[in-house]
Amino acid sequence: MLRKSLCFCMRGILFGGFLVFLTLNPTNPALADWFPLGEGVSTSRFSDEKIQLIEPSDTGNRPPLIYESGDDFLGQGELQEGFTTPWGAVWQPQFWVFGTLRSGVFYYDVPRVRGAPAAEWATRLSLFANLQLTHTEKIIIGVRPLDRNQFNRFTRVQLNDEFGSSKIEPNLDIRTLFFEGDFGSLFPALDPAGKKPIDLGFSIGRQALTFQNAIMINDTVDGIGIVRNNIRFAGISGMRSTLFYGWNELDRSDAVSRDNNNMIGWFNSIDTPSGTRNVDMIFIDDEREGGDSFNIGGSSIQRLGHYNTAFRINHSHAENETSKARSGTIYSAEVSWTPYKSDDIAYVNTYYVDGRYTQAGRESVVGGPLGGLGILFASPSLGNFLSELDNFTNEEAGIVLGYEAFWSDGQQANNHRKSLTLEIAGIKDLDDAPIDDFAFGFEYRTRLAHRIQWQVDSAYSVLEDRDDGFSLRTEIRYQF
Repeated sequence: MLRKSLCFCMRGILFGGFLVFLTLNPTNPALADWFPLGEGVSTSRFSDEKIQLIEPSDTGNRPPLIYESGDDFLGQGELQEGFTTPWGAVWQPQFWVFGTLRSGVFYYDVPRVRGAPAAEWATRLSLFANLQLTHTEKIIIGVRPLDRNQFNRFTRVQLNDEFGSSKIEPNLDIRTLFFEGDFGSLFPALDPAGKKPIDLGFSIGRQALTFQNAIMINDTVDGIGIVRNNIRFAGISGMRSTLFYGWNELDRSDAVSRDNNNMIGWFNSIDTPSGTRNVDMIFIDDEREGGDSFNIGGSSIQRLGHYNTAFRINHSHAENETSKARSGTIYSAEVSWTPYKSDDIAYVNTYYVDGRYTQAGRESVVGGPLGGLGILFASPSLGNFLSELDNFTNEEAGIVLGYEAFWSDGQQANNHRKSLTLEIAGIKDLDDAPIDDFAFGFEYRTRLAHRIQWQVDSAYSVLEDRDDGFSLRTEIRYQF
């Protein structure tokens, strides 16, 4: 009976998506008079009215960072003179310290994850220091002193006794540390005329890698990368090609050991008159378990008429399948558009998985490859609060229907400081396992003060052969 009910829900999602498409179709203004949910605009074309640029005194006070030395970040006034290095580069050192504090309270009762409900107050602090030498050369270091990058290793207060206990996780583990620059800018004396092909970007150190909308990799890795921009061929606007070698910190599972995996990545982005194409690949040599793996992905991002579209194919192949490296292919499509007379966003995202696709690498708190397809699949990366629907893949298909509405806060028109996202999503198992799932939920965000944002989200899920799930979360985010 439940399986029939879930199949009915999936058909309802598909039918609802068809109705949403008809109703919010930007070329159908008669039906769209019922929309948008957010603030409407009087015209959908560029205005012919000439306006005066806002005077600097009317833009508000610039919020300073925690610490600023040298030129202020986004400040006004004369730039410092700097100095010339022996190799010909002009450096104007600036040192900035900034960060984000997130603190959230949640109630989470999803039987697919754990049997008992959990209530928790978790906190995460991200601190960064940026030594800016030029507009291309910089050194960035980052720490997260209140968590250890695992779901159960956040500083938190347990509000019930069903799961874990309250704990503090003080540490100075370095989560980010890299130097990036451009050879041509760093050593201009090597090419005074600017004719030699030495304009190669580079980065070395512990740095974040996110490719194919996090479907291929979403991790922080110790490595070195070389990038060439503005590669020109007939029929394209430009191409960027990156070669990356990583030797440490590659997360392929929730395992603690991350120092026995070497990776080689080749990432390419091609701009054409009709859109952007991406071709990326990663090879991993796993010394600990002796199993090599290979990931390859391609994407096409373009605008088709009134619609923004992205189509992706990603494949993973494992020499010896384990819990962290498997073989499979995921096909995904994302379509979004702006309803008539509004700045709102409607979207429909779908995916299909053949096999048991796995990412080349992922941090444990970000979840699986489906996290970028919708809020019901996304992990907030804060405490034990997980995604409402399973964001890992195994012989399944799914669909996400969403609508994000925007409002002003009353101080200034069209500042979009309030937003509400409504979403429904479903998963259909294709391997005769009882995991057909359906969920609906919302996410609301608003600015409380110049640096403070408040967010509340909730979701309800219907899970096959398991009890229904429910979650409620509220979070304060302070940026400084």
